[in-house]
Amino acid sequence: MDAILLCMKRSGIRFFNRIKFHYTDIVKFNKKDGFLGLLKSRKECYDNVLIMAHGSKNAIIVPMQGLTWEKYITESDVDVFINDFVFAVSCYTASEFGQKCIDAGAISYLGYQVELGSLFSAKRLETAYIPGRVVLAVDTIIKHIFVEELSRAYEEFLTTAISVQVLKERFAFLLERRISELSELSSVDLFDKYNIRLSDQNIKKYAVLAVLNALMFLNEVSSHLVCLGNPNYISSTSITYARRSGKSSAEILSSILNDTFFQELDHSKYKEFLLETARF
Repeated sequence: MDAILLCMKRSGIRFFNRIKFHYTDIVKFNKKDGFLGLLKSRKECYDNVLIMAHGSKNAIIVPMQGLTWEKYITESDVDVFINDFVFAVSCYTASEFGQKCIDAGAISYLGYQVELGSLFSAKRLETAYIPGRVVLAVDTIIKHIFVEELSRAYEEFLTTAISVQVLKERFAFLLERRISELSELSSVDLFDKYNIRLSDQNIKKYAVLAVLNALMFLNEVSSHLVCLGNPNYISSTSITYARRSGKSSAEILSSILNDTFFQELDHSKYKEFLLETARF
């Protein structure tokens, strides 16, 4: 098992469930009970945890009837993340919730200090009229890009010895590159890549504006994706993939010992675990 995922089927984030991991073994939960239960049984296992859910400053939350919200995973639950790396794709949780996870013993926490929803809605353009069909098309494409590049960056983190800090930078780069490319696509390209039909006229007149504004918002969002705890954390699963590629124990040990992230990782117990894992 390379990672444990909570991906909730809730209004506003259902598209997250389209995420696919092609090369790694990720156990997926849609509700907290099984998710928290598994983590409770693995407090000494140094797991990678990915959460894709609604968030607030001090909790993972769920929408209720009447435009209200209910706390779903709170600071009373954070002890389940001891010894783990947590990446929360949730609004605001890096403000307080993430620090509570670190205080409870999580090694590293990657999360957002801002609201994410506007990235997926071209309706944020209050000063410009954009036809509904263009809004829907751009929003749909950006959602697809987000989950695809999140999967790509996260699998790179799991399978290679890159740090949480590099994961953060890699994800931001992949998102910006893919969204930037949208402004250069023709109607034929959009249909071929995303099965979206827009005329070249609508692309030039409206879609490019929506994409440029999405990029402006992305810059703000990416700058508030922050790492708490140890930014030099590297996943022990990368050792498994190095082994599968044919590298010997001696080669893997040498690579780890000479790795800058490993050398600067301020967590002696986890560093020893990495070395023990490499001595197969």
